Amino acid sequence: MKICIFGAGVIGGILAAACSRAGHEVSLVARGPHLEAIRANGLTVATPAGRETFKLMASDDPADLGPQDFVIVCTKTPALPQVAATIGPLLGPDTQVAFSVNGIFWFYGDGFQPAGKPLDMSRLDPDGALHRAIGADRAMGLVAWAGGEIREPGVVNARADGKFALGHALPEKVGVAEKLVHDLAIKEWEVVFAPDVRVPMWTKFMTIAGNFATSALTGGTIAQVQGDPQTLEVSIGLQGEANTLARAHGFADIPFNPDAMRKNPNTIPHKPSMLQDLERGRFMEIDSAYLITQDLARQAGIATPVHDIVTPLLVLRAKLAGCHQA
Repeated sequence: MKICIFGAGVIGGILAAACSRAGHEVSLVARGPHLEAIRANGLTVATPAGRETFKLMASDDPADLGPQDFVIVCTKTPALPQVAATIGPLLGPDTQVAFSVNGIFWFYGDGFQPAGKPLDMSRLDPDGALHRAIGADRAMGLVAWAGGEIREPGVVNARADGKFALGHALPEKVGVAEKLVHDLAIKEWEVVFAPDVRVPMWTKFMTIAGNFATSALTGGTIAQVQGDPQTLEVSIGLQGEANTLARAHGFADIPFNPDAMRKNPNTIPHKPSMLQDLERGRFMEIDSAYLITQDLARQAGIATPVHDIVTPLLVLRAKLAGCHQA
């Protein structure tokens, strides 16, 4: 398959390497010094097991790459309007587009009406650009449990472990996603088919909801935030409200165990991507992780007292750092 990775950050780099190893024709949309390094030296992916360099076609202009069989968008959610504006040359009649983002998918309400009521998802696609340029009929979600860091241009430092779940936006097109998982034939990472991609989305979102804001506001790692009993309770409160919303939408089995969190807090000395973005002066994924949670909770009649305290502080922190678009 011809596969384009739109956004060659950590997740994009990991996926580019995996798809290349599986024998696919892989290209990259990247920018800045990272793009320059990839053009000059290739994309290097380093794990504890070693380093491997991939010579891939890369450009900051999708028109240079042409129509693809599959596009994986790995940009942060604030960059999605730019994706909508430029992705056209990559799309053929049957091209599928998967989105690997942190938070709620922009197509979450397409083909999905909890309690028979349509959802207002306009915050994540305010002018409908994503729906016009891509549309839910070719959109997929790719939920990633993987991570790492880019410490120098052209080099992705990745964790040794990772898992991905791929599913279609629309229930009537789940077979398309199932076939794509098979055709990708990725071996070194676990890539599973999700009959409803909203289930793994919510499962990962429990971690995002609890850790992103608390780390960004304090500057602490996940271990530091959860190692303090008081900030741990803030994390638990944020996760609890997200879990209540997921349950209201019919997802009753999303793992959430506050007692287990208190007994065995996370000891990973990792900075979540939202804190990394703040430290690097990049736009933060607040809309897709916190503001949309408030929107959906209000539509469902659910109170979110912890979000209502934390989110305004987070937004102001981001605005003062030049890391929020609103």
